Amino acid sequence: MIHPVPPSSTLLYRVLPVSPQAHLFEVEILVEPPSEGMLTVSMPAWIPGSYMIRDFARNIVTIAAFDADERPIALTKTDKQTWRLTANGSESCRIRYRVFAWDLSVRAAHLDATHAYFNGPALLLRVHGLDDSACRLELLPPEDEICRHWRSATSLRPLDVDARGFGLYEAEDYEDLIDHPVEMGRFHEMAFDVSGIPHRFAITGRHRLDESRLLADLTRICTEHAALFGEL
Repeated sequence: MIHPVPPSSTLLYRVLPVSPQAHLFEVEILVEPPSEGMLTVSMPAWIPGSYMIRDFARNIVTIAAFDADERPIALTKTDKQTWRLTANGSESCRIRYRVFAWDLSVRAAHLDATHAYFNGPALLLRVHGLDDSACRLELLPPEDEICRHWRSATSLRPLDVDARGFGLYEAEDYEDLIDHPVEMGRFHEMAFDVSGIPHRFAITGRHRLDESRLLADLTRICTEHAALFGEL
C-alpha cells in the first residue's frame, strides 16, 4: 500500500528493499520545497551514540529528483555527501535514490535474501532547514517471492501498519526518525512488560538461547533503567 503525500509540514520517507540479491535499498523522499525553491539534502556522516566520522554517502549508487508530474529536476552534488536542487515552482518534489547495503553491523545497513536491516543515518537523507519537521516513514515489503514471509520490527511509533509490521510510522523530527533501527526478515520475537509498558525483543539469524532467562534478565535490566531515569 502506498500512502498519499502527507501535509506540507511533514516529510515522508519510503523505504523498499528493492533488490535483496544486489543488496540495494530504494528510498524516496516526498517534500514541499521552500518558497525560494532551493532545497539541500545530505547524508549524515555519523550515527547517534557513535560519533566516529563515517562515509555513508559512498553507498549511494543512484540519485535523482522529480517534480509532482515526474519531470526531472536538476540535482547538483556540492560535496561528497550533499546535493542541491531548484524546484522551479513545483508544489512538491520527490528525491529517489538507491543505497548499496552490505555492512553487517549495528551502525549501517545490510540487505540480502535472508533479511534487511538499516540504521537511519545510513539510509535516510537529511533535508536541510526541515530538521524540526514531523517525519513519516513508510516501510514497504520486498517484492521478491523469496521474501514473502518477511516481517518488520522497529521501535518507531506505528501510524498505519499491517499484521507483518509493514506500513506507515511517525517520528517527531529528523533526529527522532534516525534513532530507531529497522529489521526485516523472519525473526523470532518475544514480549515482556515493565511498569505496565509492553516491550518487544526481536532476534534474527540462527541462535540457541534460554528464552525464559533472557526475558527475566531483560525485565530486571529495563526495570533498573526506568528507576534510574524516572520514566520509560
